[in-house]
Amino acid sequence: MSKKESENVCFWLPNQCIKKLDALTPHKLAVVFLIQEYMHLKKAVETTHQPPDFGPGDRKRFCLLLLKLIQCPDMPYKDLHGLLVSPVYGLHRVHLEEFLKLMKTLKSVGIDVLFDLYNEIDKLIIDNSNSFHIVSLYLRRVFVMLEKMNFQEMIALYRTTLAYYEKGVRVLRLLGEQSLSDCDSFMKANQYTPIDPPDHGTLASKWSIKQSELFIAQQKSLLEENEVRALPPRELQERVNEIIHDRPLYSRVYFLSYLNAVRVRDFFNALQSLHNFFDRTSGAGALAFSDNKDYQYSSLNLAILHAQFGHRKQALASLRECIMLAQESGDHTCLHLAHAWLYQLDGHRPPLPEKNLNSKLLHATSLRIVAQLRTSCTAGELPSRLFSVLMINDHLNAQKSMMDLVAIGIAERTALWTVYGKHELASLCAQVLLNGSLKSLDKTYNGDGICQALCATVVRLALLGDYSLAIVTLQHAKDRFPRYPQSHHWIVADHYVSSLRAIYRGRWAEARRECLQLYPLDTQLARLLLAHVTLAKQDYNAARDLIRELLADRTISATTRVRTLLLSANVQAQLGQTKAFNVLSEAQQVAEQYHLDYERAVVELHYAYLLLSFFHVPHRALVTLRAGLDTILADGPAYDKARTLFLFARCTIEAAANGVPESERGADGEQARRWRQQQLTTMLPMLEQAIGLFEKLECYSKAKDVYVYLAFAYHELGLVDERNGYACRYRLLEVEHPTPKQFLNVFL
Repeated sequence: MSKKESENVCFWLPNQCIKKLDALTPHKLAVVFLIQEYMHLKKAVETTHQPPDFGPGDRKRFCLLLLKLIQCPDMPYKDLHGLLVSPVYGLHRVHLEEFLKLMKTLKSVGIDVLFDLYNEIDKLIIDNSNSFHIVSLYLRRVFVMLEKMNFQEMIALYRTTLAYYEKGVRVLRLLGEQSLSDCDSFMKANQYTPIDPPDHGTLASKWSIKQSELFIAQQKSLLEENEVRALPPRELQERVNEIIHDRPLYSRVYFLSYLNAVRVRDFFNALQSLHNFFDRTSGAGALAFSDNKDYQYSSLNLAILHAQFGHRKQALASLRECIMLAQESGDHTCLHLAHAWLYQLDGHRPPLPEKNLNSKLLHATSLRIVAQLRTSCTAGELPSRLFSVLMINDHLNAQKSMMDLVAIGIAERTALWTVYGKHELASLCAQVLLNGSLKSLDKTYNGDGICQALCATVVRLALLGDYSLAIVTLQHAKDRFPRYPQSHHWIVADHYVSSLRAIYRGRWAEARRECLQLYPLDTQLARLLLAHVTLAKQDYNAARDLIRELLADRTISATTRVRTLLLSANVQAQLGQTKAFNVLSEAQQVAEQYHLDYERAVVELHYAYLLLSFFHVPHRALVTLRAGLDTILADGPAYDKARTLFLFARCTIEAAANGVPESERGADGEQARRWRQQQLTTMLPMLEQAIGLFEKLECYSKAKDVYVYLAFAYHELGLVDERNGYACRYRLLEVEHPTPKQFLNVFL
């Protein structure tokens, strides 16, 4: 076997294909005709200044049109003509007339037009090699393709171009196009029955290599950073199918199909696309296998998809293959990402990175730090240690200014501050991330951290009673992140806020419906809210069953466990059982173990409520309440602030009445009433503030509690006018906003 024959034996390379991927098409010839007529018109203007109205605006529009035609795939002639006469890309009238005249003479001139075009392109390249770089490159590619074509291919191209033009003319005539009135005479004069080949030739493709690569890179970047600007899923899949038809062995198009399927939660097609991506990548040939880094990343993505399905065995198998391939190719970034997922599947915490860190491993290392922060927070690590690790992460991110790592770091800081009860600091971190501007880079970052910051802002605004602002922010999140997986966050936030608002307003059916809709998304949160609803309805048996199921679940977070124990303590208190203090003590221990300062303050609030309402020891209740008063008033939501103010005012008034010595009380207790009236007058602004907060939250039943308390207090003091005033305000609020009676006097 000769050397030449041995070089042709390459049957083991499946990527080699006889089909031409880049060949001349009628659309590309039409673009060359446009360039040719533009250069003739430009030369005429420079020499004879005719036409006089050809100015910079016409040149700018043609340059934009040319960029669009070069980058976009081939289009039918009617669409091309629509661009030529559009307001944005419209040609100068002389330019358009000359182009249409040239297209009209295709039949009369015959195949000689292609040979003349060959010489014309050669002349254009020589004349404009230094001034028209992008177009010169395009013309050189067309010139090379024309040079390599044989006579039969030239004839096929000519016939295809005729069919392409006549089909477009026929469609434009049916649409009543006025600017091509001479097309009718062309069709009548030439009684030519066109062959019906494809518009783009039998050996050609609609998408060229460069066009498909540019399109895939643009859409992939938009899906990662700004999904709203990306093509809709159905339209994007149509473009992907066109590229697959033209380039069936191009692996990256299957990965784009995988991303498109994931965002609409079409997991079956996502897995199929990922398998196709895996197969096309693995078919790169044995000689190039060691340099093909897409192979191990396909295994990594397959492992991630199996992990999302919950297929741990398949995910571990894909990860082992990914690690083996990454070690063979020396890809440390892929290796670190694979180990991070391996730690997550095994349930272990990833180790901290080394001090002497390679800059190429920054992305993987930052993700490992974030994973460690989440697992450490749930394990009860010291907050100071976690924030010191987070500072290391911020320092690493600042070295390369990678926006996705910066956003994830700030979102993680927001989550940590929320867990530890510093809600104002969490809101501040979210605002810092949302106010970050990339307009100088002409980019909009829409990563996962942005969506989490928006959802945190929505929940915070709703808890403060600013429902209108929360709805506006939530709508912004919906418009900005319409697809899965980012949409999961704002859907949970929407149902959570809606259920809380329904609970505040005493609409049990609506609250239960929202909880059931939240259940598939966040089971633990839905069950907690459902227990809240049943307790507010005074359905103690159902509430006790839900609370028992939640406490039996060992996977719930520490915050959820503390809140569940608080609900359990309220059930015990309403049933008159002394176990309520034991349950509160257990909740306090959990809060201290996991450093949940705000939850511990809420536990102190419930201690004070039980001491005042069931044991009638206002002094002890006041001392207990002051332990968490600053925390709640500084960082708490409006509901916690309102009931804290209400409880503090009650404790202060009762303590003042009980603190009067027996010698000063008098026979009829006049001195005690006077002290109580003085304290009530002092605490009245605080009580009015509590009423305002309750009404802002639309929690009218709690506002009625305050009205009832004030009316009874003034009645006991013998102040009839004040009593009647608050009784009247209670009556007006009841008429305007009726609420279920069973919600009264339940401290939740």
